[in-house]
Amino acid sequence: MNNEATVTRHRFAIRAVLVQLGGIQFVLGLYALFIPLSFYEDFPLGRNWVEVLPAYNEHLVRDVGGLFLGAGFLLLVAAVRLERRWVGIALISYLLFSIPHTVWHLFNLEPYSTGDAIGNAVTLAATVLLPLWALWATFSSGAARQAATPTGGMRIEGVPDSTRSPLARISFIESRRRFGEVMEPLRVLAHNPLVLAGYGAHEMASERSTRVPERLKHLAELRAAMLCGCEWCCDFGSALGKGVSEEDMQALPLYASNGHFSELEALVLDYATGISRTPVDVTDGQFARLREHFDEAQLVELTDIIALENYRARFNWAFGIGSQGFAEGAFCVRPDPAPASASPPPAP
Repeated sequence: MNNEATVTRHRFAIRAVLVQLGGIQFVLGLYALFIPLSFYEDFPLGRNWVEVLPAYNEHLVRDVGGLFLGAGFLLLVAAVRLERRWVGIALISYLLFSIPHTVWHLFNLEPYSTGDAIGNAVTLAATVLLPLWALWATFSSGAARQAATPTGGMRIEGVPDSTRSPLARISFIESRRRFGEVMEPLRVLAHNPLVLAGYGAHEMASERSTRVPERLKHLAELRAAMLCGCEWCCDFGSALGKGVSEEDMQALPLYASNGHFSELEALVLDYATGISRTPVDVTDGQFARLREHFDEAQLVELTDIIALENYRARFNWAFGIGSQGFAEGAFCVRPDPAPASASPPPAP
């Protein structure tokens, strides 16, 4: 398994655990480091959980505060990067503290009242169980993703974050900023910076070209992704939304007969279907109907986004890039490769 790979499945829950644990550690660290006596006498919220287990030592409390700050910082960095290596190191480091800390306190609850003893036990158990679950989810996600890919796993390793390529690093940062993680096709493209630059320019131009309504373009993209059978494209496209609802996505496979879409939307979906077939199947009559609704610039934009989705899908298929978990927990359109394959031409 590639330790540099980004967490995919359960990523929102894992990030929530990391932020919660890291935030608490960071706040407690500041509290103990800068107001050690109050931490000793009042924590938490005047319940005096520390004070009942004497004795006070300012040096020790400040040292503990510094350690809490370091642990909190590491957990929060892991939450931002959300890479398996970072998450694993942060959680294991935290568990090396929380497990013996919890065990000791569970055997020393006598000084507390019943309510405080229960509060101690529940809180301490959470500091062990939550990071244990997050650790399991982090490393089980890689195995699950590999099993789900069409080829049983990516055929080449993606470029790690430690790459020296400035273009790759910038692309990774931007992907993480916009989508929460680095897209796996981007890591593969980063092996060839020149191709990455050209592809990135094309994506940027397509995104910033807005002559065609966004909903129509995204419907066409999703339809093309389904026909090309690209799991990654369906996963990512379903998560983006762009004016396409879950009900719309559920209706896509039978759009030609279920009457869910408008006449123009159905025409665009027909166009995406024809372009995505092999060989391409776009008739003169179909194109003439499109010209009734779109001018030349709009036709170029619409055709470009469908062709670009075909490029993405076939690139991902070739490298065995499967679902990355973007649409986890929500409805995701399913690949439908059968219609994309045309019968071979008859022998001469």
